[in-house]
Amino acid sequence: MMRSLVFALLLSQVYALFDFSTCGSSKTCLLQPPTCSSNPSTCKQGMSFKRTSASFLEIEMFATNLPATATYDSWMAVAFQANPCDSYEANGIPCMSNSPVTECSALNAKLMTPALSWNNDEPRNVRIDNAADLAKAVTLQMSALENSQGQVYCKTLQRVQGAPFNGMPNTDKVFQLDTMKMYAIFMAVGPSNGTVLAKHTGVAMSSQRMMIM
Repeated sequence: MMRSLVFALLLSQVYALFDFSTCGSSKTCLLQPPTCSSNPSTCKQGMSFKRTSASFLEIEMFATNLPATATYDSWMAVAFQANPCDSYEANGIPCMSNSPVTECSALNAKLMTPALSWNNDEPRNVRIDNAADLAKAVTLQMSALENSQGQVYCKTLQRVQGAPFNGMPNTDKVFQLDTMKMYAIFMAVGPSNGTVLAKHTGVAMSSQRMMIM
């Protein structure tokens, strides 16, 4: 009984941080299972995004089924796909291929931090050589990180329009918003393995392409 009560309290902390009541109004949410907003205690993972200004995008991510040590050995990530999924899937390639990624990840057993990465055409998540410089250019920052026995929440902010890249390489691997395009969005979680993200253990994806408002 006591263990169940403690678990419920831990979950309530994560859910209070995410604030499901604003989904569909001040922010767009992507959840797994998709209908769990009416009963948040059944949500396994999720993300939200909202533009805090013309140039900046706030992203929230949470997962409720990661290890208790998740902030030192796990990851949560969001990928934005601007290309029509049909163009990939018609050739047997998953839609998340060739997409920029924003992540909260714990690499080399260090505390979870925000980072940029890339899903290649396999698709496999790969590190970007100059990711740290690119992250500075888009002012990537983590404004919140909480972990209660594997119930993990993080919030990031990054510049998605007009970033001062100034000729840097690999800028095509960083999410920069085109307001004329619609995006397929994927959120995944899983364990980390040294300097890389290991295969995901959970996925949430948009059922249709959407504008990022």
